[in-house]
Amino acid sequence: MSSEKRGRAGWVGRVVARLASRRLSPAARLATARDLVAADRAGEAARLLAAAPADDAASRYELGRLYETGRGVLRDLADAAACYEDAAAHGHVEAMTRLAILLVTGTATAEATPIAALHPNGGVVVRSPERARRLACAAAEAGNLEAATLAGYFHAAGIGGPVDTAAALAHYRPAAEAGSVEAALGLGTPLAGGHVGAADAAAARPWFEKAAAAGNATARTSLAIDLLRGLGGEADPSRARDLLEAAATGGHAPASRILGLALLEGVAGPADPEAGERHLRAAAARGDVEAIHRLAELVRKRAPAEARSLHRRAAERDHVGSMRRLADMLRRGEGGERDPEGAIRWLEAAAESGDRDAQFALGVAHAVGDGVPFDLAKAAVWSQRAAEAGHSAAKVNIGRFQMQGTGTARDPASALRWLGSAFDDGELAAVVALGELFAFWADPPDRPRARALFERAVQLGDLRARDLLRRLDETEKETADRCRA
Repeated sequence: MSSEKRGRAGWVGRVVARLASRRLSPAARLATARDLVAADRAGEAARLLAAAPADDAASRYELGRLYETGRGVLRDLADAAACYEDAAAHGHVEAMTRLAILLVTGTATAEATPIAALHPNGGVVVRSPERARRLACAAAEAGNLEAATLAGYFHAAGIGGPVDTAAALAHYRPAAEAGSVEAALGLGTPLAGGHVGAADAAAARPWFEKAAAAGNATARTSLAIDLLRGLGGEADPSRARDLLEAAATGGHAPASRILGLALLEGVAGPADPEAGERHLRAAAARGDVEAIHRLAELVRKRAPAEARSLHRRAAERDHVGSMRRLADMLRRGEGGERDPEGAIRWLEAAAESGDRDAQFALGVAHAVGDGVPFDLAKAAVWSQRAAEAGHSAAKVNIGRFQMQGTGTARDPASALRWLGSAFDDGELAAVVALGELFAFWADPPDRPRARALFERAVQLGDLRARDLLRRLDETEKETADRCRA
């Protein structure tokens, strides 16, 4: 301890000794406690504050801070929360804010722990996001800028209630204007993302600039993306790269990933594959799931075993693209032994997660019995789910199933809608399938229209359309012969 601190500590000790025999005023108690903390005597401060009545909001708040930080006492969030409760009940806005944070981030369960028995309030804080949101809003209305930022985040993220982006912006703005870095970032993000009306990168950029200037890594990354794409102002790839490098150096995994991809693709200057992969690996090492997936795709050809392992890591963390890719690698035996059953499990996981490519592939697998039992009904179900998600080839498949009554009820009208949609998507197979529908499945058939479609498909290089044209010729000849007879 410095001589200055020792002198101060001695003075504080004499004051405490002099006042110990008489009742302290709340203001004197608080000032003395703060002096004790400053003199590295937080334990004495805690004992002094603990003697304060429950209606001494300032003292209860200060004691809560000691329990939350573990200064002078054994750290205990439940004791901290109890102190904040007392202070908040008497309108202490900082206590409301700290209590709101604990009610969201505190101990997740109400299970007792051995150490909890040593504390009057136990060792747990039962989370209550709904109450946390109410407390943050109340403190924000009282003018607390930290609470305003917190309330903005709760509304933006849907914590303690539904997502309300307009309310989030209303809370963020005064805090951002007052200099809150977190609020500036929070304000810019929904503006850039179009969460309240159309995306407005120009309105978002000043807030990203403000937070980035304060060193916020997420803001630096968001601003860099805008500068790379020329969103909200002039493009500046050089500055974007500098911002990403600064954020990546600070350990921000998304910045490392974006910088790595930019260097691989030559977006932020000349392409540098070696540096790009290095940054991508750094992001993957920090647990960025998208980086793990991208790295796996990058090394797949030259190091299939590593790619398979990386895709498994990402798949196990619910990356649907890696689920689908891992399924394909397991099916082919790429990067290791074939595992058809494992392939189907991962394909099903991706399909159930809503990945339309996986849904389409699973439909095909059931249609041909590849790794799963042959089941046209399941093939139709998965094909329709993929089609409803916009997969063009799946639209063709479900259209064929409904056209023929395969795996599902025959429904030429619905088949026509699906095939027409795939045709509008530019799917070549839809041209042929529509021709088949008009030629052989419609009632009555429309053979001139079918012929035009088959001829178009032949011009586009579809070999099967030639056979269908011959079949159409034969059908028309048979019809003509019957008419002459």
